[in-house]
Amino acid sequence: MTDPSPADEFLRRLGWDTAWQAARAAADPDGAWQPARIAAEHRGAYQALGPGGLAWVELPGRAFHTAADKRALPTVGDWVLIERWRTAAAGGGAGVIRAVLPRRSFLVRRAAGEATAPQPLAANVDTGIIVTSANADLSAARLDRYLALLRDGGIAPALALSKIDLVADPAPRLAALAALADRVIAVSTVTGAGLAELRALAGPGTTTVLLGSSGAGKSSLLNAIAGTAQPTAAIRADDRGRHTTTRRELFASDASGLWIDTPGMRELGQWLDDDDSDDQDGDDVAFDDIAELARQCKFRDCQHRDEPGCAVREQIPAGRLASFHKLSSERRTVAARQGQAQKLAESRKVKAKKPPPLADD
Repeated sequence: MTDPSPADEFLRRLGWDTAWQAARAAADPDGAWQPARIAAEHRGAYQALGPGGLAWVELPGRAFHTAADKRALPTVGDWVLIERWRTAAAGGGAGVIRAVLPRRSFLVRRAAGEATAPQPLAANVDTGIIVTSANADLSAARLDRYLALLRDGGIAPALALSKIDLVADPAPRLAALAALADRVIAVSTVTGAGLAELRALAGPGTTTVLLGSSGAGKSSLLNAIAGTAQPTAAIRADDRGRHTTTRRELFASDASGLWIDTPGMRELGQWLDDDDSDDQDGDDVAFDDIAELARQCKFRDCQHRDEPGCAVREQIPAGRLASFHKLSSERRTVAARQGQAQKLAESRKVKAKKPPPLADD
């Protein structure tokens, strides 16, 4: 058995495995194109990591024009097959993206300010860490939205309470977070507390995305865990952090795997894939505790509002139940809007295919 080549070893560090190799063989039977991983997006151009390092790559113009929406385009974390990779890696121009391999997980939200447009955030992620600062107001409803995005995307979630060195007692906030997710870690880049636990969530070949509001400390955590040099800024006079990250970017670390840093997001609208739009169980996607208690309700179709014998209302705090109802209602509204938009798009396609009427003689 021969030792892996440097190129193969580099791909393995990026998360490449036998399953990805099988996907490559299906898309490129001749093995003519080089696998690489999208590291950053730049308005139509991309940077990818592959053997030889970081290189510029681009899509053929036809791929942009024929894409139904942004989900059909590469995003950070995607595995892609590149033509002219060696030339691109040597700085001789951009390589050409010939295929995007099928995604194992996909983090996508509704685009800010849009009712029916998706915005991909990251692909092929194993774990999502939602960062919230100990010295800022804790919004359980906002954290529920992050959790819903991750679970909708097939990504295991965790919560990180950052900057615990700035508060006298983080215990009450940790208890509040524990009601939202199973994995909660208190961390500080100043004292080093919790960093080893965060690293344990990742590891060689795995991909982790950091999410959270601007100034929560995501970039500082990334620098401490993965040894990157992301720009950070001192906290303001009101103890809040400053926004520094401006784009999503993938970083590789030998010891702790792959990490994706993200900017803070103003809006966290849900996006439903076609397979999810009619899923009645999807309302519970970010509320495992409610889904479990619902089995004890008197009525199988209990809405947890004013029905008698509701186990959920008896045991779930009012604020969390309100968040559940709000997200459930939004999910149904989003499904309806997306359905209407899809029908309209299909109707336009049918009209476009009809030949024009014949002119009178």
